[in-house]
Amino acid sequence: MKSGGLRLYCNLFLMGVQNTPEKGCWKASQSDNSEVNLRYVDLSGSIIIRFTEDGITVDRLGSSPSTKYLIAESMILNGFLDELHSIVYGGDVSEQNRLLTLMESDVIEKARGFVSFG
Repeated sequence: MKSGGLRLYCNLFLMGVQNTPEKGCWKASQSDNSEVNLRYVDLSGSIIIRFTEDGITVDRLGSSPSTKYLIAESMILNGFLDELHSIVYGGDVSEQNRLLTLMESDVIEKARGFVSFG
């Protein structure tokens, strides 16, 4: 994994989804270079995406997220997984030059199984 380039690419994607599915429904912020926090407008939950040398983790902050949050979260996370899939498998980039390679070929599809409304 080329963490610097991958983090920049993913940060740009995540900043671009702040108006998905409705204008102003997410507020994106960065606490440092390794984390992006997307806070939902009703404050019932947040998505925290962390980038480390070993991988990417996604956590939900919020003990009782609203149904609207869960639906919007699913849209964001499925879009994020689509972007990761494109990074891994898309284009004419050789494997050693890709921003991300996977240890297991089905890890993105497995991750979709954890999305609320996948």
